[in-house]
Parts: sequence; structure tokens; C-alpha cells
Amino acid sequence: MTALLEIENLRIGQGNNAPIVEQLSLSVSRGETVGLVGESGCGKSLTALSVMGLLAGNLGVRDGKIRLEGDEIQSLPQRKLRHLRGEKMGMIFQEPLTALNPVMSVGVQITEVLRNHRGMGRAEARTRAVELLRLVKIPDPEARLDEYPHQMSGGMRQRVVIAIALACSPSLLIADEPTTALDVTVQAQILRLLKQLQRDENLGLLLITHDLGVVRQVADRIVVMYAGSVVEEGLVDEVLDNPRHPYTAGLIAARPSGSFAEGAARLAEITGSVPAPADRPAGCVFRDRCKQARPECEARRPALERAPTGHAVRCHFPLAEGSPA
Repeated sequence: MTALLEIENLRIGQGNNAPIVEQLSLSVSRGETVGLVGESGCGKSLTALSVMGLLAGNLGVRDGKIRLEGDEIQSLPQRKLRHLRGEKMGMIFQEPLTALNPVMSVGVQITEVLRNHRGMGRAEARTRAVELLRLVKIPDPEARLDEYPHQMSGGMRQRVVIAIALACSPSLLIADEPTTALDVTVQAQILRLLKQLQRDENLGLLLITHDLGVVRQVADRIVVMYAGSVVEEGLVDEVLDNPRHPYTAGLIAARPSGSFAEGAARLAEITGSVPAPADRPAGCVFRDRCKQARPECEARRPALERAPTGHAVRCHFPLAEGSPA
């Protein structure tokens, strides 16, 4: 598949401080869902915001390439980036209640996108907005169009955010923890909706999440980040069934299993915490938390080695195939 989004050796930082994201490379093809996972603070959301050109304050891309459909976009002026946002790429933010404007009806917020990017008149944009709400499975869309965000449930608000992101039929959709604030039943509905829309619209979908179960359910490939870098990537089943990096294995082992009544076991833990950018150790950045660290792990940083199957791992001593997670 030809890559729709390509990120190559990305470095994100603040002034002369240590980079927060470094040596990050990943790609998303049209019609493909890529799950981006890792602990909080590893740089997942910053990566997404850098693609959208929405990095705040004095954070910025210090090195590397971001290409959308083959065109470099990381150094485009804001005017051109505003055109790309919505037109060719859309983003579903983590918390819909803060992503939506509380003093504007959802209809106004959807039609605003259509009028700015498509040049539609008021009536035409409203008709399209109703179609979008119907597309994301909101009942009685004509009436819902005039409601405000606070009048809707969390699941409905998230569907509105998805409708806004899809308004101009972008080729790339970035979903940043789209189900975090939702209950389990609504999570399942939103995930089914995203999967269906990705398939029907042939979108490239970059899904950022903490939940490996969600990735297993929705994604084609998985990219595991730790301390600003990719440590493992590959096909979802290949990585989750045979993790090669100790960090990936630790994330899988930390998932609950069984129940209180039967089959329950104490959760495994990865000791320590993700180091701050300025405190990252020399060599392998995971070595201080790794049970199998050796002197070589301190001496030099491992490269991301890729197998013929596409399964890649950044580790001097990767786990053997079939090792327990």
C-alpha cells in the first residue's frame, strides 16, 4: 500500500531543551488503521498534534519529515495548514465536551466547517450537516442540529466531533483516545462506527489509545511508543501474540484477566515510571525499568530492526518468539 501519511525521524521539542519526541517514524496508508499505544507522556498526542500543525506555545518540530500524500507539510504556513485541516485531514479529540464550543449549537459548528472549506451556502451546509449526523448514527438529526453540546450525552457529543472531522471527506483521520470518557457500551458503539466509516470511506485512520483490546479489535497494525520513540511495530496479531520488546510484553502482562471469583491474578507491573525528556538515560531509554537489561544496554542505543514480516523492534536482546508476555 502507498503511504498516505509518512512521519520520518520526527523530533519535537521546546527551545533548546531535550526533545520530547525523537527518532519517530511511522506511516498510515489509505484504507488502513494504525494503533499508536504507550503510557501517558510518551508523546502520542504530541505526534498527532504535530501532524495537524497544532503544537502549542513554543513546542515545535525540530527535525524530521511529515508527508501527507507525498507532500511535506511540517513547514507549511498556517494559512495552508488551515486549508489541509478539515479538507485532507481531520482529528477527533479526546474530550468532546471541551472540543466543542459550548455557546454554539452543534449545527452551527458543523456548517462552519462546510462553509469555510466548501464554500456552501447556509441552506446547503445545513442539509449536509443533517446527512453527517445521520452518517454517525445520531437519531432525529434534524432536531439534534439545533441542540447545544450540554444537551447531549457523552456518546452523542463524540459522534458530533466525528461528524465535524468527516465533514469535508478527509483522507486521513486521527482519533486521539476517542472513547476515554465514555462508558463501555458507548465505547463499543463508537469503535464500531469508526471501523465502519474507515471501511466505507477508505480512510487512513491513526488511532491513539491506551487500550490494547481496542487496538486488537480495530487496528491493522500497531506502533508501540516509549519515551518519545517507537520501540516496536508490526501487524496487530503478530505483535500482541508475540511481543519482542520487554516494554510491549509488560503492557500486555499488565492487562487484567479472569475475574474476582475465578482465574484472577495480581496485575503485573512495570516498575518505575517513564523518565522526563531531560532524564532519559544513555543507551536504551527503557533499561532502568527492564528486568533483562545488560551492560550493552547502557553503552549504546539500539536501532529499530525490522524482520521480513515487517515486525520491528528496538532492543539489543529482543524476546524470543513465543515468549510469555
